[in-house]
Amino acid sequence: MKKNLINCFKKFPNRNLIYNSNLTLTYKEFYQNSLQIIESLKNIGVKKGEIILLKRENSVEYLMFLLACCLGGITVCPIDPNTKNKRIQELKKIFRINHIFDDSFVINTKKKKISENNIVLEKTKFLLMCSADKKGDTVGIVLSSDAIIKCSSSFSKLAGYNKNSRILHCLPMFYMAGIVDTFFSPLFGGSSLILNQQFSIMKINNFWSLPIKFKSNILFLTPSIIYFLCSVFKNSSKKIQEHLKKYKLIISTGSKLNKELNKNFFSIFNKRLSNCYGATEFGGPISLAKNLNYVSDGGKHSKRVIIKTINKNSKNIIHIKSDFLMDGTLSKSGFKEIKLKKNDFYEIGDYGLYKDGLLEIRGTNRKIIKRGGELIHLKYIEKKCLKLKYIKKVLAFGTEDRIAGQELYLYVEIKSNYNKKFVQNELSKFFLENFRIIEMPKKIIISKKKLSFNNIKKLI
Repeated sequence: MKKNLINCFKKFPNRNLIYNSNLTLTYKEFYQNSLQIIESLKNIGVKKGEIILLKRENSVEYLMFLLACCLGGITVCPIDPNTKNKRIQELKKIFRINHIFDDSFVINTKKKKISENNIVLEKTKFLLMCSADKKGDTVGIVLSSDAIIKCSSSFSKLAGYNKNSRILHCLPMFYMAGIVDTFFSPLFGGSSLILNQQFSIMKINNFWSLPIKFKSNILFLTPSIIYFLCSVFKNSSKKIQEHLKKYKLIISTGSKLNKELNKNFFSIFNKRLSNCYGATEFGGPISLAKNLNYVSDGGKHSKRVIIKTINKNSKNIIHIKSDFLMDGTLSKSGFKEIKLKKNDFYEIGDYGLYKDGLLEIRGTNRKIIKRGGELIHLKYIEKKCLKLKYIKKVLAFGTEDRIAGQELYLYVEIKSNYNKKFVQNELSKFFLENFRIIEMPKKIIISKKKLSFNNIKKLI
């Protein structure tokens, strides 16, 4: 399968792959630089099969690093660069991380031509994505190089990527949409990437500058980004309006899209959104619903994906079979291979409607929420909080939110000998020391007596 990926760079050597404010890179130049990274990693002692933790800001080098690991037989665990040091040390121990690379690691790409001898052509464990099991313990979802290549090739066809596609990449590069949907998949269409900085509300006024300059025509957004764009560009300039007319796809991904937000986006920008659904266990994108109207539409799925639903507790649970299913999971007890019988389907944990070849997701049975496009594992948060001496019971839960997709709340029942104000202050410090901003509860509800869930919701 890696030969298929390499062929993308051989097929389009002089086509521009990367555009950003600082440089332009062809497919050939990007590929050669990635080979240089494989060699550099080898020279400093990184071996095939070892695991590296990648903690860097969005950059061209980040994408080169991903390609280098895929082709070099190295397993990479990409994490949010804002991850707290306590969490990094925890991951290092659980996953037995061999190396950590942050922005201080300088990538040397001075050599003009590098040998392909360091490429490992067989299937290797490539991506290790942080997750949590039903008990709240940290696990890593292990995806092979073959799975990512197959998924990317498949989604490239589903999205209609081709040599005229110019995809604006403003998503974080440490989660699936920033890796598969907007990097590996475009390679198979000979498409170009316009690398904007990771979206920030602080720099939103300049959001359209780079895509206008380099003529972007495909854009991936999360519901949070969509909300802020609608808020800031209510009276967009003629230049922006003319630019938006040329878009083939504007894709909403990461979280469920609020119907009113969808309607608002169309009223301001006169463009229909397309909804992308994915699952980390299958390498990311599974289905794409093009040109959404104001009610939910089902998405067409990849031809390499077979879907069925099984009714369980009055919900149609989604089951999927595909040749890009994960290899298994990695935890403190080691690697556990996923073993399915020949005709078995994998239960995703989400429920919805599957009819006439179209998939519509309506919710999840898992203890997770999607906030700002990122998965937040509620059981992991609960387990961490229960270790605190003043907490008797804890419940982390999510509610629908127009901006974030879903919002996080925390209810704690404290022991009778502790003061509410003291606990509030201690919990605030605890979250600041252990969690990223996106994992901070919008509100912490503290009680000395047990409350029903309905009573808890009334306090939000």
